[in-house]
Amino acid sequence: MYSELLTACLERYGSSDSSVALDQWICENTTLNKKPFNFKQYPFQQAIAADPHPNLACEKCSQVGLTEVQIRKFFAMLRRTSGLSGIFTLPNEKMFKRIYNGRMKPILDSDSIFNPPMAIQPVRRMDMVQIFDSFGYITGCTEGDATSISADFLFHDELDLSPKDMIGLFQSRLQNSDMKVTQAFSTPSFVDYGINQSYSHGDQREYMMRCASCNHFQIPYFDMRFIHIPDFKLDIAKLTDLTPEQIAELPLSESYVKCERCHRRMDLNAAEQREWVATYPTRVNFRSYKVRPFSTGRIEPGYIFTQMSKYQQQDYMRGFYNTVLGEPFTESSAQLQREEIERAMSKGTNKTPDVSKDTPVFLGLDFGTICHLVLGRELDGGQFEFFHFEQIPLPSLYERITEIKRDYAIVQGCIDRQPFIPTANALRDESAGTLMPVFYAGNAPISPALDETGAVDYYRVNRTQALDRVRTIIVNNGAVISGYGANKETVITHLRDMVRDEMPEVEAVWKKLNGNDHFFHAMGYCMLARRVCDHIYSRQSSGLMSNVILTGMAIPGSQVSLSPRTMSAGKIGRLGGLY
Repeated sequence: MYSELLTACLERYGSSDSSVALDQWICENTTLNKKPFNFKQYPFQQAIAADPHPNLACEKCSQVGLTEVQIRKFFAMLRRTSGLSGIFTLPNEKMFKRIYNGRMKPILDSDSIFNPPMAIQPVRRMDMVQIFDSFGYITGCTEGDATSISADFLFHDELDLSPKDMIGLFQSRLQNSDMKVTQAFSTPSFVDYGINQSYSHGDQREYMMRCASCNHFQIPYFDMRFIHIPDFKLDIAKLTDLTPEQIAELPLSESYVKCERCHRRMDLNAAEQREWVATYPTRVNFRSYKVRPFSTGRIEPGYIFTQMSKYQQQDYMRGFYNTVLGEPFTESSAQLQREEIERAMSKGTNKTPDVSKDTPVFLGLDFGTICHLVLGRELDGGQFEFFHFEQIPLPSLYERITEIKRDYAIVQGCIDRQPFIPTANALRDESAGTLMPVFYAGNAPISPALDETGAVDYYRVNRTQALDRVRTIIVNNGAVISGYGANKETVITHLRDMVRDEMPEVEAVWKKLNGNDHFFHAMGYCMLARRVCDHIYSRQSSGLMSNVILTGMAIPGSQVSLSPRTMSAGKIGRLGGLY
């Protein structure tokens, strides 16, 4: 009789009261494969599971069991506190359905702690689960969920794969709560983006290891300092320089993690030798954890080497860094490096150079409440000089552009069509097409969109290709950057705020990190202006002089002055075939 009553009480209230830490509660009240859940395989998980910090970020490698832990933590928080509302986000609907069916539903079905007496039927749907009088919402980051659900806490799984604007909207769901907890877990993508940015703002906790032989305290990395490979004699700077052919010849089964000081083999499973240590302990407002492959002894160096070889053969090293090492990708192929930008600046001057009225000038403008304007010109030898950078408040834009058109021979400009379409159209009409709106859309490098009269309304351009040209000309030493004045650091920041996101069998896209990318786009529009000239006036078939560029203004020495708005739809289409 007593044992039956005790069993019923444990099922109804749990084996511990609310003062017990979350990690202990999870072990005492949840199961895995019909056995009590524990942290024996991954001891580093315990501190993360126990941590209720309202601003927590965990940057991790893949396959270290943290999704399983945070699901249990999510359910535990709903179960232990009456009347809570929590949101668990996943990057998309496909992942949301897979995680619910494969990870969440089995826990709810098997662990009685989450189920009330049989007389009460809780709500159990893929998008919403009821645990007594608390509710958990599971979503694939849709706008409807981000604007219609109030919550006390948010859990974001795979933050870097989730739409950044949707993640921002979810924060508004916490406004009416006293709790206001946000915890995010993710493999990283790029430096200073998503989970890496959140981690860098926090106290940056590392799961450190003490060598049992020499007592040295260290963070084991996938690095030559820590990896022992018998008879290793290859002359390389770092392990990621190894080729698949070289990896194939290594005695991987005999490799192990060693102490960087005494070089003795370390037992990464020895939890008593490990400890979470904050790099910046005074940063109490943001808690952050870094889980590396050697945070656990279950990932051997040999496995990492074989995975590196596979990713190299797929030409997808970013995937290796992000998922296997849990590191953001920083290679120059993905992001302009500061030294590359400064090299282009060193060939110019911080002052706007004197440019004669005989020089064709191209204009690029990125719209906003503060507009970002760039002027460019072609130099002898095939280089392109971005020679003037300016930030202009939107109310002053018309007046300032009038001044610029008076001072320079603006033969063509490309301006951002959005978000101010009427303003962009007004600039187009006032300039007789010298300033043409541009809209990022489609796969073609450049194609005209015609209005009802057959005139060019705006140009569609492939966003990735347009921004690729800016990167390529800088990386290949074909760019000169001048006239940035006091905006030097701003220009560098804007050029480095964009990263080229490449994945196998998917078209590459340029992704903004923090939204400070305006001069990058303005430079892209500036280069597009030159292509618009080529697109409208074919030197081979237009019958015009080969040295004439016509966009509502004549090159000095020419008597021709036509606007692209007056050209027929047929001629635009024929010339478009050049691209």
